[in-house]
Amino acid sequence: MAALIERLADGGRGLWLDYGAYASRLLAGGHVPWTDADAAIGWLRKAQGLLGSDVVTLPVREVAAAWLQMRPELSGAMAARPRAAHALKTLLADEVLRAQLASLATALRSSFGAQALVLALPSPCHWVALAHGQAHPGASVEVDADAVDDAAVHIADFLRRFADCGLDGVLLEESRESASALAESLPLYQPLLNVAAHYRWDAGLLMPADASVAGVEGLDFLVASEPAAGSVPGLRIPDSFWQGGQAPPRPDGGFRYAEIPGKAHPESVLERLASLR
Repeated sequence: MAALIERLADGGRGLWLDYGAYASRLLAGGHVPWTDADAAIGWLRKAQGLLGSDVVTLPVREVAAAWLQMRPELSGAMAARPRAAHALKTLLADEVLRAQLASLATALRSSFGAQALVLALPSPCHWVALAHGQAHPGASVEVDADAVDDAAVHIADFLRRFADCGLDGVLLEESRESASALAESLPLYQPLLNVAAHYRWDAGLLMPADASVAGVEGLDFLVASEPAAGSVPGLRIPDSFWQGGQAPPRPDGGFRYAEIPGKAHPESVLERLASLR
């Protein structure tokens, strides 16, 4: 068993917070400075100091989106060909983006030695559609098995850039659309899962809150609204919790995952977090 699950199990911890939208509004005026490594790390230190997640997450999707806004030439290169996986292949090959993400990951590892460090990125199925939409606004794309297979290979190569950054895990984020095709897509993710296993990173999926999963194979953990056979459970805390609802207990051998609403009130957030601990 690799580092992420070990860290979450150590000392009875196990609360993973997604505070991106909330801390962005509260501490960064709604815009995290992802293109400025020092400023981004400063924001994360403030957010982590206030909220205290047991996992520090580097969100690749948000960092990449910030770089695309700054670099129209990269968006142009992504749009140069209509092939489904071309936009993602071009994005992931960009050395400026790779270097920025690796720099952020290394700095986070240095800053948060006591917490697990996870690279969060869209799944191959989700990222093909997302990158194509960024390159061709308003256009639709068919994400077939060949496109997912190509994406997994490109993401696997991209992940090798983080070999020396001190990661503990990789979180693949599914969209509602990609989650509905998971049974067909998940076997195609194997190239990037192999890379994660090689570097002893735990690899798992983040499912949408309303998605159901019967069971998964080949993953170290699964973040979903209900536990599923075949992997360590990361149980999503429902949105109703932030309005005073009950949180599920920590699952045996697993952890809890909570997304703090972007518009939540600070006083109530701290009160609700205290009840989880």
